[in-house]
Amino acid sequence: MDGDLRLEQKGGVIALERGLSILSAFGNERSALRLTDIAEITGLNKSTILRLCVSLERQGFIKRREDGWFQLGAALFHLGSAYQRSFQIVDVIDPVMQALVNEFNECSTFTVRDGNSVVCLHKVESSQGIRDAGSSIGDRYDLNNGASSQVLRAFSGEDGENFDQIRDTIHATSFGTLYPDAAAIACPLFGMGGDLLGALQLSGPQYRFSETAMAAMKQGLLHAVAGLTRSLGGNTDIYRTNTDNN
Repeated sequence: MDGDLRLEQKGGVIALERGLSILSAFGNERSALRLTDIAEITGLNKSTILRLCVSLERQGFIKRREDGWFQLGAALFHLGSAYQRSFQIVDVIDPVMQALVNEFNECSTFTVRDGNSVVCLHKVESSQGIRDAGSSIGDRYDLNNGASSQVLRAFSGEDGENFDQIRDTIHATSFGTLYPDAAAIACPLFGMGGDLLGALQLSGPQYRFSETAMAAMKQGLLHAVAGLTRSLGGNTDIYRTNTDNN
């Protein structure tokens, strides 16, 4: 029994929760659903679903087609656009970058691609007395062979054996590319729909970037970007082989 749709339970409103469960039934694999499909997914009876869909359709969140199938309405697009405008990715990645710096005590940067340029969107400094002379927040430089730059180029679809290897191992390294005696390792960060959001990097003096240290940094970065990608609604399968086998 669905009970009273107006009944409040544990501080919430059941009718609202049931309406949201109907919206959540749709996804990439289910862009349109029959009444039976919605009932199977949500566990609600059909009469309840129909009553809720009337309200959802009235507000533009659901659209009922002439063939009787249901699909999401345009109001959700407007909400999504508003969310994107208000969403600041730095707010999400900063705690993760702080954790990486605390673990490895090397500088962490997040860079994005803007045409043929790389822009440093965020940086967390290490507490080391000797650090690299790397980018500061807001710095812009041409695409090159630095770790972050290579990641952004590889996952933007550039051809070449080097980029194929980066796509296979999900990371890139660099030694003395931008600054003498500096080293870096970077991994890609993805969002919804597999969109490349940027590159997360650790950098410091080359003498601290031994083979053992970089292997640990690689795993730390991969787990960090996998967790961020998951929280941003992306698919983490691309990271699974590298994180599971190490």
